[in-house]
Amino acid sequence: MKQLKNNILLTIFLTFSAVLFSQQRGSSQNSSQQQGQGSQMTQPKVNPQNMARIITYDYEVVIKKLKIKEALLKTVVMQAIYKHNNKINEIKTFNYKTFDDVSNFLTKKRSEAMLNRDFNTMEESQMLANEMLAPICEKVLLQKNTLNTTFEKELSEKQYKKWLKYQETELKKLSPITPQTQNNQQSQRNGGRQQGMGRGGY
Repeated sequence: MKQLKNNILLTIFLTFSAVLFSQQRGSSQNSSQQQGQGSQMTQPKVNPQNMARIITYDYEVVIKKLKIKEALLKTVVMQAIYKHNNKINEIKTFNYKTFDDVSNFLTKKRSEAMLNRDFNTMEESQMLANEMLAPICEKVLLQKNTLNTTFEKELSEKQYKKWLKYQETELKKLSPITPQTQNNQQSQRNGGRQQGMGRGGY
């Protein structure tokens, strides 16, 4: 159980750190260009539910993705997802205060870090937030494993592989690349191509 908790804490920390690092890097590389636009840029909202890997599924989408035709199997999938979603919604409801506390805490610390240009202090803040969310993450992971166990038993091997791939895709959406970071990456790629073209012309 201790190892599981440590793994959960590490996953949350790495996810949040990656997003923050992208924001820092984009900000430093484009500060001179965006100085006049700084007031217009908005930082992505802190979402503790995403950090806790909270996710529900649409059974109709799942059935379509897995190309399930049998009526009985459709019912099994529908009931499994319905049960999973209910459990996840219970977790969200019972822990709304924790989510609210984490959101307020990280928003405040991130604002202070942006104001002081001191992002090192965010590491300690992230660890504290991770500890607050760890019990919730354990419950969420339990529901994920329960759903996967049911599907592994009921689905064909091919369908189960499709499910795992779909599930991973949906989980990745919980940590999306912000428009700012996406623009920074595009600018870097374009800049690299332009430099390459320039060298080729000489």
